[in-house]
Amino acid sequence: MISKKAFIVSALLALSVSFAAAANKPIYKWKDDQGNIKYTQSKPPRGTEFETIYQRQSNSSEQQSQSSRPTQSNTTDTQDQMIAAQESQQKSARQANKEILQKNCEIAKNNSDTLTNSPRVFTEIDGERRLLTDEERSSKLEAAQSNIDKYCK
Repeated sequence: MISKKAFIVSALLALSVSFAAAANKPIYKWKDDQGNIKYTQSKPPRGTEFETIYQRQSNSSEQQSQSSRPTQSNTTDTQDQMIAAQESQQKSARQANKEILQKNCEIAKNNSDTLTNSPRVFTEIDGERRLLTDEERSSKLEAAQSNIDKYCK
């Protein structure tokens, strides 16, 4: 039981790290045909002047900004390569998150099956093995069902 808890904690930690990585995506500032300023995470239409804003995670309120012109093909190609690399990393992170969710789903279903189908369920606390009370069993069954709802989408 303890190893399952450790697994769930490590899975949640991995999820939070991957979400933090996704937050570092650059933002593009540009003006549309009507002169309205737009902020997007996707590149503006070709031929449009834009400014790339990179978000930094620090205590400083200063932001690093770099201006680019789409007519400079080397800069645009480099940016395209950077964007492709970031998208690849994000895809890998999403796949890893999906695998973690599937494992957590299996664990939650196994916990629910064990609590439902076994008349006597034991737990180990401080090296001592003891039988779960009906209230503890009911509480753990509710938690398992909650985890099924959470991870088995």
